[in-house]
Amino acid sequence: MINYTLKQLYSFEAVVRLKSFTKASKELNITQPAVYMQIQQLTKNIGSDLLNIKGKTLSPTFIGKKLYQTCLEVIAKLEQTRSDIEQTLDPEAGHLQIAVATTTNSFVSRVLAKFKKKYPKMTFFLEVTNRKSLLEKLSNNETDLVIMGEPPVDMPLITKPFMENPLIVIAHPDHPLLKNKNNSIKVLNKETLITREQGSGTRITIERITGMHFNSDIEINSNEAIIEAVQAGLGVGFVSQHTVKLELQSGIIKQLHTDKFPITRHWYVVHHAKSKLSPMATRFKEFIVENGDLH
Repeated sequence: MINYTLKQLYSFEAVVRLKSFTKASKELNITQPAVYMQIQQLTKNIGSDLLNIKGKTLSPTFIGKKLYQTCLEVIAKLEQTRSDIEQTLDPEAGHLQIAVATTTNSFVSRVLAKFKKKYPKMTFFLEVTNRKSLLEKLSNNETDLVIMGEPPVDMPLITKPFMENPLIVIAHPDHPLLKNKNNSIKVLNKETLITREQGSGTRITIERITGMHFNSDIEINSNEAIIEAVQAGLGVGFVSQHTVKLELQSGIIKQLHTDKFPITRHWYVVHHAKSKLSPMATRFKEFIVENGDLH
């Protein structure tokens, strides 16, 4: 009979997800040797190697992958039970685990601040990350809610649009194309184009709608860095209008009027179709749909 403890399952899940004993120990708030001991004992109890470790690279074995999926299901059920108990004991309390796309951070923070005032006893963990990581979290059901751009159609998800997300072209205030009332995509293609990394929702949308193919060797994985690059005169950039509201008002960058722009998308609040939302997560989902205009 295979025996394992909850400490061992939590440790194994964290090590596989974070791909590091050190990061897992920090997240679990225990020492690295303690995490290593839990994994060793779990490996001994199961009777098979669970991890492939080559230098600094760590990955689960075939059996490790099966156990990892079980860990996700067990931990999700335990966390759901904990949340249900907290909500029963105090309906105004509860914990919210939320992951958001980097572009949404500013307005989601404002919505969370307003929500926190309404439910002061609630707690939340906010993770700001890229689209690839958000999709992984949705696939593994690792978070209560995700705020992102256009969700994938090939995953079992519950999605709800709550706010428009216009994509615009930005340029340095002295850029010569600003003299034109409108610029064609052909003209724009001759510029140095600064965009997000391959796989980002912004880049995928722009390529699909405009037919542009980014051939610049400048790829940046954060909107803040794109804005700074445009301010420095490196080229023209593509960002959500919500992320540059203050910069446009101050005049340190300008919106470049171009064919097919702005491209209007939507922001979505998303969760896995199989996940049962806690009362607090349900309240926040309803709240952000009702208050998406806080940008």
